[in-house]
Amino acid sequence: MKGIAAALALVIATPSAMAQPAARTEIRPLASLTQSNAQFLGGGMQGTPVTLAGELRIPKVGTDRLPAVILVHGSGGIGANIDGWAHTLNGMGIAVFLLDSFSGRGITNTVTDQTQLDPLAMMTDAYRALALLQKHPRIDPARIAVMGFSKGATAAVYSSALRFRKLYSPAGPGFAAHIGLYTPCNMQLRDDDCCTARRMTGFRPRPAGTMSRA
Repeated sequence: MKGIAAALALVIATPSAMAQPAARTEIRPLASLTQSNAQFLGGGMQGTPVTLAGELRIPKVGTDRLPAVILVHGSGGIGANIDGWAHTLNGMGIAVFLLDSFSGRGITNTVTDQTQLDPLAMMTDAYRALALLQKHPRIDPARIAVMGFSKGATAAVYSSALRFRKLYSPAGPGFAAHIGLYTPCNMQLRDDDCCTARRMTGFRPRPAGTMSRA
């Protein structure tokens, strides 16, 4: 939790009262691509276009620009854990965007069948969500973090790689922090240690027998 708090501190200007509900909720469509891992790693824009959605919860009324965290769910989809983090972050004065990578693709969950959606494809979704929030009048584009859970932590952590940021990140300051909870540690990507200078937390040490990928 200390690492997460330190990462979030980079997107918070001043602390706010805890446990306050969202003052405004917006459902936002999000254009993305359904890609295989090979298509994503190829660096092009190959894939099937898809329209996803996300729920933006803004913690207070006003016209000031707020920090934000994009929440990327795990194999079970958006559940109580994501909602709990959203309430906690809203209570800190941080806007949250609950990114739904499943419903628009006709997926309920991938717990028993991970092949329904490759984890790297969710990174494209996260970058598209970043582009969306950068244009929102209530969001500070320089203080947008990404936080992922298990399958979604792949997107949160590996989006820090300079290789992927160059290929897929929208113009602008990029993610202010990368936070992974229960991050998978069974693969190794080329140049995955060449990362942005942004705060990262949630890494796990790679075990023996780690799978390598291009």
